[in-house]
Amino acid sequence: MRPSNRDRRRPALLALCLALILICIPVAAEEATFRVLPGGAAYEASVQVTASGYTFWSPGFLGEQVPLKVEDIEVLGPEGPVEYRDRGRGAITFPEGDYTISYRAPLRDNHFVVVFDTPYTVSLTLPPGLDVKNPLLGMVSRGAVISREPDEPLEITWERASSVEVRFYTPERELLLTTFGTIWAAIAIVLLLPFAASWRRNRR
Repeated sequence: MRPSNRDRRRPALLALCLALILICIPVAAEEATFRVLPGGAAYEASVQVTASGYTFWSPGFLGEQVPLKVEDIEVLGPEGPVEYRDRGRGAITFPEGDYTISYRAPLRDNHFVVVFDTPYTVSLTLPPGLDVKNPLLGMVSRGAVISREPDEPLEITWERASSVEVRFYTPERELLLTTFGTIWAAIAIVLLLPFAASWRRNRR
C-alpha cells in the first residue's frame, strides 16, 4: 500500500523545521581570557581554539600581522598538555582538535589589542591601579561591558568580538595630566585677566 502524499509530506516538513531551528540557534563563540599583570608591562592569555595550529601576532600600523614574542606557551587538551611544534614567526602546530592555548606576552605603551579570525567572547582583567575611565588617557573598543569595584581588579568583557582594544593608564599619568591641566588653566586665567579688565572699562 502506497503512503498518501500527506504522509510523505510529514517527514519532509519535520526535516525542514529541524533545519530552520538549527540555523536560528546561534553558535556559541569561543572564549578568550586575558589578564594584565601588575605594572602593565605584560599580560597572560588563555584562548580556546579548534584547529591544528595557532599564530601569535598583533596588528601593525597598517594592519599587517606582526609576529608576537610570547613566553610560557602551553597547549592544553581534554587529557592534559599536548606537544606542539614551533614553526617560527609566532606560529605553532599541533594535532587537530579542541585546545586551550595559554601564553604570556609583552605590552607596550599601556596598549592592549587582539584580533581574532572568528568572533570570541573576550574578558580582560586590569589589576588595581590601572584604569580606563579618563577619556584623555584611556579608551575601550565598542561593545565592552565594564565591571568596576573599589580596590578590585577592573573587569572588561565583550560578546562575540572579532577584535578588542584597550588603552589604560596608571595613577601617576593621571596625576601628571591633572597637574599640567591645572598649570595651563592658571596661566590662561592670568593672561586673560588684563583683557577682561580692559573689556569692562570699555563698556562703561
